[in-house]
Amino acid sequence: MVEYSREFSNFPSKKITRHNFKNVDDNIASIINQVNTLRLKGLYNQAARIVQNNFDILSHYIVDAVTFRTWEEEIYNTQKYARQKQQSIFFDEAEEDFDGIKGDVWVGGD
Repeated sequence: MVEYSREFSNFPSKKITRHNFKNVDDNIASIINQVNTLRLKGLYNQAARIVQNNFDILSHYIVDAVTFRTWEEEIYNTQKYARQKQQSIFFDEAEEDFDGIKGDVWVGGD
């Protein structure tokens, strides 16, 4: 039985998390410009404080490390899930790097 990573993802027992990020608009531009200005000056702690103080608003616009870890883990779990399922694979007989699984349907040609 395959074990899935469960720290950030519940796939395949639940759907993959959907993130609905927004593009920066006039409503949030002033805060983002302020953060970017502080970062360019090397004032990372001050920039981080602004992000923390405005997290409820900014979370719709900024991808953070938790989001990246979620994506990474869900891709990993999806790969494991897909490898368990029988798949049909077409390959060229000259192909050297072939990654198939026992039980797959292999269709070769020249």
